[in-house]
Amino acid sequence: MPSRTFGAESADYSVSVRTTCGREIRIGHLALGGGTHPVQRVSLGISASSDTEDGTWAGLTANEARQLAAALLVQAASCDHWTRMTQQT
Repeated sequence: MPSRTFGAESADYSVSVRTTCGREIRIGHLALGGGTHPVQRVSLGISASSDTEDGTWAGLTANEARQLAAALLVQAASCDHWTRMTQQT
């Protein structure tokens, strides 16, 4: 099944985040298949941390992307809470 990543017309939908450990996380919009109704996915690519490793990627459904976003927000809030607690002692 052919695939393509949306180009300039969807550039506003692509985001990259560079982590402190040097990895790049790229989030974008992916259309799989041809025809008038391609399968839509959220693409998630994570670069390798060194030249000797491979990066990885995933194509997520809209619901899977929402579940991942919610899980990330919960974990971030937990880190914020823990940081505040340790700074008070």
